[in-house]
Amino acid sequence: MKKYLDAEDIQLVLSGKNYFEVLENIINQSEKTLHLQTYIFETDETGLKIIDCLKNAAKRNVEVYVLSDAYGSFAFDSDVEQHLRKSGIHFRLYSPLFSSESGFFGRRLHHKIVVADKRTALVGGINIANKYLLSGQEEAWLDYSVLVKGEVCEYLHLLCEATYARKRKRVLISWENKMQSNNLRNSKLIRFRRNDFIKRKNEVHQGYVENIRNAKTSIIIVASYFLPGNNFRRLLRRAAARGVKIKIILAGKSDVDSVKLAQHYLYEFYLKHGIEIFEWQNSILHGKAMMVDNSWVTIGSYNLNFLSHYISIELNAEIQDRNFTSVFSSHIENILRKDCAHIQLDKFLKKLNYFNRIKIKLAYILHRSIMNIVMFGKNKK
Repeated sequence: MKKYLDAEDIQLVLSGKNYFEVLENIINQSEKTLHLQTYIFETDETGLKIIDCLKNAAKRNVEVYVLSDAYGSFAFDSDVEQHLRKSGIHFRLYSPLFSSESGFFGRRLHHKIVVADKRTALVGGINIANKYLLSGQEEAWLDYSVLVKGEVCEYLHLLCEATYARKRKRVLISWENKMQSNNLRNSKLIRFRRNDFIKRKNEVHQGYVENIRNAKTSIIIVASYFLPGNNFRRLLRRAAARGVKIKIILAGKSDVDSVKLAQHYLYEFYLKHGIEIFEWQNSILHGKAMMVDNSWVTIGSYNLNFLSHYISIELNAEIQDRNFTSVFSSHIENILRKDCAHIQLDKFLKKLNYFNRIKIKLAYILHRSIMNIVMFGKNKK
């Protein structure tokens, strides 16, 4: 989507009870059509509760379509899958092994979209599993979604429809061309941005780049698997050099230890260039978001690493809405004050004995080597 369009309402939704209550309400209030597309759909307690809502919607004669990634949802119970189909739900897995969709190595459906009746939608990074509601004795994994209402949601309906049916998405261009925006100062403006390197879509990454280049006062990044390339790090360094205050919130606890170690290899670079680093302490950090100058926010499924940039199918919402940015800013200020550790360069370096330095460097080399092998001959961002 190239232009911003008006929405009736845009709300921040947090992982945990907030997200799943909103999700259930959308499903339960759907009347005609419902699309749900996700990377992970587990048949645990949380997943089964959502499945019951989907079945009830189908009983009300709602046309229900569910598309879940075959790798991310590899543990999806086959009996539950058959039961969904018998209940009248259109269900399939994206890119199972040896399917027509698996022709591109490693390509995965990573976006998370729910859209009902072309008028209400959820877009973000939250999967359907217990860990996004509760994670043992810890809080839910920290992640975000955006609740959107209005005619703009038809774009997501058309995108889901085309993805499920394996059709080309030319209809999205036609739809956008006929849409008009008021672009008023007080409008709630949003646009949906896609990243799919195989289909030459680089919109999410470009949104990050353009807004960092144009930042005047502040940049806040929330990133779960943060391994940006040289060009992206150069953008951050230049922004910091011209006086932009940059804060990056990363994982204090991670579900992928090698990524956390590799991230540590870059801490010295960030801190020496005046970029502040914070680590979320309460649970696993899974969120992907950036706010610039307290006036623009992007939230979605896109990680700042080579997997999201070159391999996976991603979707973010870019938002220009005073109320939304105010709520998101308050949330960020709250977690920075209460729930994050502020990393100081001198203390960080003191903790790095020889053995830890070797581990961190090897983890970074490992991930960069994987990227170089997979993306041989490509221009790495």
